[in-house]
Amino acid sequence: MKARIFSNRQLIGRTDLQVGDESMGGLFGTFVPTEFYIDNIQKFVWEFWATNKPDYKKWNELRLNTQLENGLFLFPEGGYTIDDIRELPNETKRLDIAGVDRKIIKDFFLTKPPRPFVEEPWNELQIEQKIAFEDELKKELGTNTDSIFNFLSKPKKHELSDIEISAFCHDQRSDDVLFEIWKPNLNKRFALVHLTWTGKKEKEGYPITTYYNDFDDFKYSKMYPDKAEWED
Repeated sequence: MKARIFSNRQLIGRTDLQVGDESMGGLFGTFVPTEFYIDNIQKFVWEFWATNKPDYKKWNELRLNTQLENGLFLFPEGGYTIDDIRELPNETKRLDIAGVDRKIIKDFFLTKPPRPFVEEPWNELQIEQKIAFEDELKKELGTNTDSIFNFLSKPKKHELSDIEISAFCHDQRSDDVLFEIWKPNLNKRFALVHLTWTGKKEKEGYPITTYYNDFDDFKYSKMYPDKAEWED
């Protein structure tokens, strides 16, 4: 399946993804870089893989995102590898993505034709929206900054505070955003969050969050009833 690769809000390449090791949630494909990648990202990729002690904090700051042609953003637990050889700077590269939810792979790569993604009033995201939703949620959770006042008062943490998140789709009628979530031994894969857009840590109990086992659970419990209401 064709896909676009972003670093933060910038398009850095395109790929045609195939399933690799399904049991490990593995996808791979050729990576055709943009000029932005060549000018701003490539040297960092060379340096990152050239050391015996890669700085994964800096790598994560690239904020890599892959969006499929149907609008779905992948959420790989194992991250990305870009096979970029310094001696062949302008050649097509290989991209490997590890740890994609196996049900996502089954529904959107192995099922022919792929299952539908979202139904109105739920919409797929643009990269700018995805970044904005994730940044706002981190602010409302208070995970974007460390404050001495938080340490002194020891406020109760929101359940999402120590869980990895990735914005997935949103309800065009409201500030409800579905996030794919991951944490070792967590049996829920999605969280529906009503963002408050205060731009700061919310009081206890907020933002209001509902959890779903998987995307099917969300679709049958929430998206399809919303669709029926939307069409009435």
